Amino acid sequence: MAADPNSKGETSLGNPRWSRTVEPDGFFVDEDRLRGIFYAIAAAGTALLAAFGVGLWRLHNAALQPPLLIGIADGRVFSARPEPLSSIRDEDFDPQLQETVETLFGRTETGAPAVLGEFVAPAVLAAVDQAYRDSAAKFPAGYVQTLSVLESRLVSSRQGQRRIRYRGLLSSRSLQAAQTSPVYLDCTFTTGRPTALNAAGWRLVRMAALSRDDFYGDERARAERRALGLEGAPNP
Repeated sequence: MAADPNSKGETSLGNPRWSRTVEPDGFFVDEDRLRGIFYAIAAAGTALLAAFGVGLWRLHNAALQPPLLIGIADGRVFSARPEPLSSIRDEDFDPQLQETVETLFGRTETGAPAVLGEFVAPAVLAAVDQAYRDSAAKFPAGYVQTLSVLESRLVSSRQGQRRIRYRGLLSSRSLQAAQTSPVYLDCTFTTGRPTALNAAGWRLVRMAALSRDDFYGDERARAERRALGLEGAPNP
């Protein structure tokens, strides 16, 4: 049974299932506040997605950057970033070629380093070794020599071959005497099969001694042409 509001206190015998109910309107009172909360949540979600995207982008860039390599060579610490093999040029091996020449002429009581054969052709190594033995035979008590390269000049270069001239001081010391002499060398290097000790494959295959006039021949010719006023004229 339900009370009929129009019956003036009279009781209605209608089924309460079919009676009209009045819904409270309190839900819509905070509509503006709920809308503001929704916008705040949406803005926070957008900011989090943006931060997540920026983080992924930074991680991706960091993963693509090559690591910094740190090592020790000849007792010195170095650091560098790895580069592709295509970035390597022949002139990058010039320090190694110069050290090959210096080591080739370096001799002590124990002789030359055993690994020198990996970087020098047998004929060149035999010629320098024979010259050392001839000089050492004069000083059986002990004979040591070293070569210090002071200047290098590239004569010609093509893929897998470099011809370089060196100027240096060859120092010879024994228990009886010491001597330092200037030397001028014309060296030709070529690349061959790499080995475990010589990964680049560069080897000294030819070496000839030069005179001072031969080494400075180009400078002397330019000076003479400049003195005669032929600097701009073509070479004969």
